[in-house]
Amino acid sequence: MNETTWFDGVPGLSQCPQISGTKFEYKFTVNQYGTYWYHSHFMAQYVDGLKGPIVIHDPDDPYLSSYDYEYVMTVSDWYHDPTGNFMPTFRSGNDPVPDSGEISGVGRYDCSKAPEGSSCVDKGYATYKVQQGKKYRFRIINTSAMSHFTVSFDNHPMDIIEVEGTNVKRTTVNFLPINIAERYSVIIECNQTVASYWIRATISRCSIPYRPGDPNTINSNSALNYTVLGILRYEGAPETNPQSTAFKTPTPNCFDQDPNTLKPYVPEPPPQDNVYTISFTVNVVLLPSSKLLAAVINKSSFVPDFSYPTLMRLRDGQDPSRFLVSDNAYGYNISSGATVELLVRNDENRTHPFHLHGHAFWVVCQGDPGTNTNSRSSLKCNYNDPPKRDIVTLKPLSLTAIRYVADNPGVWAFHCHIEWHVEMGMVAQLIESPEILTSKLIPNMPEEVAELCDQFDNTNALYSDPSSQDDSSEDNNSSDDNQDNNDNNQENNDNNQDNNSSDDNQDNNQDNNSSDDNQDNNSSDDNQDNDSSDDSPQDDSSPDDSPQDDSS
Repeated sequence: MNETTWFDGVPGLSQCPQISGTKFEYKFTVNQYGTYWYHSHFMAQYVDGLKGPIVIHDPDDPYLSSYDYEYVMTVSDWYHDPTGNFMPTFRSGNDPVPDSGEISGVGRYDCSKAPEGSSCVDKGYATYKVQQGKKYRFRIINTSAMSHFTVSFDNHPMDIIEVEGTNVKRTTVNFLPINIAERYSVIIECNQTVASYWIRATISRCSIPYRPGDPNTINSNSALNYTVLGILRYEGAPETNPQSTAFKTPTPNCFDQDPNTLKPYVPEPPPQDNVYTISFTVNVVLLPSSKLLAAVINKSSFVPDFSYPTLMRLRDGQDPSRFLVSDNAYGYNISSGATVELLVRNDENRTHPFHLHGHAFWVVCQGDPGTNTNSRSSLKCNYNDPPKRDIVTLKPLSLTAIRYVADNPGVWAFHCHIEWHVEMGMVAQLIESPEILTSKLIPNMPEEVAELCDQFDNTNALYSDPSSQDDSSEDNNSSDDNQDNNDNNQENNDNNQDNNSSDDNQDNNQDNNSSDDNQDNNSSDDNQDNDSSDDSPQDDSSPDDSPQDDSS
């Protein structure tokens, strides 16, 4: 996505939404390899199925000779109702809880618990056919709205070889924790007795939210089966359900895979000199006046302008230091090529998977849960061979530091990948190298990008009704005096390029806890990947390049 930020696909940031019945092509040069996914970024549409996988094969993959075939496997939560049914009201309660889980679009649901008169069909299990003695690469992607999963293959350990486009040193595990939008490649060796074996994808119970201030009001769904099953079926095995048993279950949590097991195959230490730090504090709060929930970064909920996105405003001469507080705009004073550290404090007693568009980053420091502090001195840091990825899970009540090099001018989202938190405003935008963006790149922006805004009629857009916004958003739309979220919002000057900046320096948005159902749907890179249509069973799926003609 280098030099084509306008094809990142995020309404309100890099483009206007595409209206129904029109065609728009995303064109960009691929300069990376690995496992990714695409999805809509508009009003939770991807939760309803507008998503799919992207795999870019590396001709120099160091593990190419280590496996014979490969599969793409997605895990996801699933809602029986279209998201439009609860989008207008979910901020008055807890995050919507899914009805079931899925493996590669095939879900499992107890039809006896379905509402009377509804249609409920057992489609069987997602099934992956394998040959004894062969090795298989599984590219596993979590495309959920809110669910952290733990994945395992009975009797078959997994060797992790890739995380989000970065090849890693081979590590063997029995269980793979995978949070929303994360992607891993694992190799399994089919060296067991010819039979069928369960694939288990279990929703972590810590994914289920509670209302801030009242941990007893756990949202629940009595019909939800937390473990969804698939089948690993050896060629020659009878087509009956497996009788295999699971590995000993680990202590459940909603964290990432141990970073010590994700060391890059080719070490690439992050720069340590002239580091420019931006501090963020994230939280979900209950607005006292309206009793509605708002997801905030530095006390501000992001409010997108779908009809006049950030990129168009920069094109028209907008001073990047004079955006509205609710634009949550950062990074515009960072020099091109500088090393940027995002120091993120999670003030909630739950995890948040955070994704950065436009960059892979190093996860250099993380604190233990419950050790919330503004100081980096208490963090566990690795500057030699830290994981490099584009998603990191913020542990509860803790501090995390990630680094990247500002070498990709554009408007990039940094957001929680719990879709409901995106809808409530837990989004910041990093305006990278605006002088290069406006002088060299935007003049070459394709006309069809601007035409999207000409076609888009904001008055007819869903949730465009101002009454849908909370009263607290009024401060976010205040005068120019409130738009100067420059010096107060960021550590922009040279004196603040130290790694040890605190969140108190970043209170970019006073007390503007505005948020509305109008939030831009979960933004994410094109370099992410997801499962195909959630209703399409893949029981007879075959691996890429499989010689099994009868199952292709």
